[in-house]
Amino acid sequence: MEGRMRPYLPELTIRDYNIYLQYLRGVRRQLYEEYGLYACHLLRTNGVLFAILSDSLAGRAATCQRKRVPGTLVWRRLMCQTQGIRQAAQVEVLLGWHSLQDRRYDELRPLKRLRRAMDRLLLRRAYERTVQENPALERLFGQEREQAVVQMNLSAKNYSLAAEPMSNIYGALYSTLATDDPSQRKSMRYIGSSIGRIFYLLDKAERFEKDKRSGRYNVFVVNDLKGQTAAVENARRQALAAANDLMRVYSMLDIKLNRSLLDNIMLLGLHHAVDPLEAGAEQENWEIP
Repeated sequence: MEGRMRPYLPELTIRDYNIYLQYLRGVRRQLYEEYGLYACHLLRTNGVLFAILSDSLAGRAATCQRKRVPGTLVWRRLMCQTQGIRQAAQVEVLLGWHSLQDRRYDELRPLKRLRRAMDRLLLRRAYERTVQENPALERLFGQEREQAVVQMNLSAKNYSLAAEPMSNIYGALYSTLATDDPSQRKSMRYIGSSIGRIFYLLDKAERFEKDKRSGRYNVFVVNDLKGQTAAVENARRQALAAANDLMRVYSMLDIKLNRSLLDNIMLLGLHHAVDPLEAGAEQENWEIP
């Protein structure tokens, strides 16, 4: 299971582990029921955090039921039909669809081009349905892509400026999870913006060599860093600074449910994704059992 926003297993209690898995299965079941089996493979652990945060900030206790895990004959306990789970499924579909637009066809090998075409064909219906259900969410992604094109055309060297499009979209997404309290919405926007900045920096650092070969815009390439190792170290330093700022704002949130689970994800899990806390722990596998 891909995604950076995951719990840190060595410090996770059994109770919180079970709650997380139940939400993970619940979001996957929602994707299956609303958008079909093929949409389930879009699921990343980043999106599951949307569901947990939404319900926990609002104090909505999810109903746990025993249902079949999509794509298997196994029945498991999972969280059902909360507002947070429905919103997480919509976000997963849009994130998955727009990630298909990130790489040009001429940058892909023939087999990956075929896979891309198949994904677009089979996911279009789920994407169009999500847009009908939540057009405001799609407008956020459209604005982000327009801003990203501007930064690419300018070949911006400033890291904050380059990360701004992704920072803005995550800030807007996380702000929708807050309650009616304006101060909490502002805090959630800041948290989302910090996460978007972290994701952008780490993703671009990991793509350094590929983007350099293809001539694609990469803020680390235009800053003339000497190789991917230097880019990754630079990204980690900036990401850790953003994570520390995020922790300060997160600690002031009024979280009504699942506080210990969210603390694990936001404080330890994110830190581990940026700078591994334990050798070999990055190999953790989050398959849905």
